[in-house]
Amino acid sequence: MSLGEFPDAGELESRLTPDELPRVAFFIAGYLHEDLALEQGSAAAAAYDYSAEAELDELEELAAEWQVVCAAARELPLERLNALLRSRFGSSWQAAAASEFEAVAFELDRALRE
Repeated sequence: MSLGEFPDAGELESRLTPDELPRVAFFIAGYLHEDLALEQGSAAAAAYDYSAEAELDELEELAAEWQVVCAAARELPLERLNALLRSRFGSSWQAAAASEFEAVAFELDRALRE
């Protein structure tokens, strides 16, 4: 199964682990932490900062893995996704809307096109 194919919400939940998504785990730990509001202001701004600092292969990996998170944002209740990111990835960031996940994907894709 590729990163972009998910049969159901249960499969998405099972994929949302640091072992399955190591680049997402790195991004969350390094950029979506308790100082996010002070340092970047938003998850999309954090993705922009990550893009400026990452190697191309790291950026490609995160963009691909983040699609799993975006798919989860479409299929799971926001509260559930936030809880999974907190419990499994140690995320301090809590998305206020599912669109925040797509905004991160947009920034990553924009950086790959540059």
